[in-house]
Amino acid sequence: MPNVESYIEGVSLIDEQQLTTSLDNDIQTSLESIAELVLNIFDTSALSIVANLPQRIIELYKFGSKITVAKEQLPNDVFSESIIESNPKIFRVISPIILPSGLKFGWFIFDRASDSLLTEKEHSILNSLQKNFVNQLVQRKKQLEKINSSKFHSTIFEQNKEDEIEKDHLLKKLQKVSDELDEFTSIASHDLKSPLNAIKRLLEWIYDDCKYLLPQEHLENFQLVLSRANRMQVLLEDLLSYSRINSCDSTRANISLESIYQDVEQILEVPQTVTVDIHANNEVLDIPLIPFKTVFQNLISNAIKHNNKEHPVIDISLIPSNQYYIIEIKDNGPGIDPKYFSLIFKLFQTLQSRDDVEGSGIGLCIANKLIINYRGKIEVASDGKLGSTFTIYWPKF
Repeated sequence: MPNVESYIEGVSLIDEQQLTTSLDNDIQTSLESIAELVLNIFDTSALSIVANLPQRIIELYKFGSKITVAKEQLPNDVFSESIIESNPKIFRVISPIILPSGLKFGWFIFDRASDSLLTEKEHSILNSLQKNFVNQLVQRKKQLEKINSSKFHSTIFEQNKEDEIEKDHLLKKLQKVSDELDEFTSIASHDLKSPLNAIKRLLEWIYDDCKYLLPQEHLENFQLVLSRANRMQVLLEDLLSYSRINSCDSTRANISLESIYQDVEQILEVPQTVTVDIHANNEVLDIPLIPFKTVFQNLISNAIKHNNKEHPVIDISLIPSNQYYIIEIKDNGPGIDPKYFSLIFKLFQTLQSRDDVEGSGIGLCIANKLIINYRGKIEVASDGKLGSTFTIYWPKF
């Protein structure tokens, strides 16, 4: 009979008070991605995702201050939202994670500052997130069960046949999960835009009416709120762009790096203080224009945005190769510590505070995913002090 432990790789007792666990890498990645979305969309101050083991609950993911809830206080299958602090008002949301079999896997628990309970639309977003996580759990468990079964009960021929069936099954499952994520992104990017724009306009009107009446400190607070609203708008736009990667127009074009940069320069409104040198001899590239241009634009934007020099310099070089278009984009910025190389290509990851550098943390993730979709790769080199070099390997064929 299925139990919660069967969805977790291992549970071990450290001492009488503490358990430790490990998750499958795919599930851990999915858990972290969903947690990042909850943190950004619901503006949570603390988040805990716990599993419901027979002996006690165990925390799978934590953000912010520790959330302490006794197992007896957790509802079995009922969503709950309650006020835990009144000034300022803090709501605690407890949402059970229930698998299709009816098994109670655990709970999403998070604290959020708000003047009201979750709206119906926010409930829908949270349900979509949980549904996505449940599908990942079920899919991964079935996959592992089939792989283990095939090792003992199948011949080589049967194994190959089952692999083809499994591949088709996984592709359909993956497409289903992708469709659900696209649906969620559409909700987040479209249905949240209208109220966000209304909030921005209202704040701007209040600011215009009161800018000569309020002290400087209050005006600065208004600007801070407007900045947060603008950040959310950028995040929604970037989420929509991320969800459309797989449906990006792949029409090919013969064009040079110099011509692509001319378009990118106008789109980004590159400041005059920035120097961009292109060493490509106007060589014509045969590429899917929109995906390649998106990658090129995101990398140049990143090089400009994070440069701390008075006169940023960006060198773009096309390196000869038979199999790839190899493009190096080198800047004279602050560089990237090598320990962060893998982190910078993940969703919503930024190395600097968003108060210092405005951005959603999606640009490099989009670039990386597009390059992988076209069977290419991207590398980064830096000593963390004297600038960074991003190298694109884009297949010629």
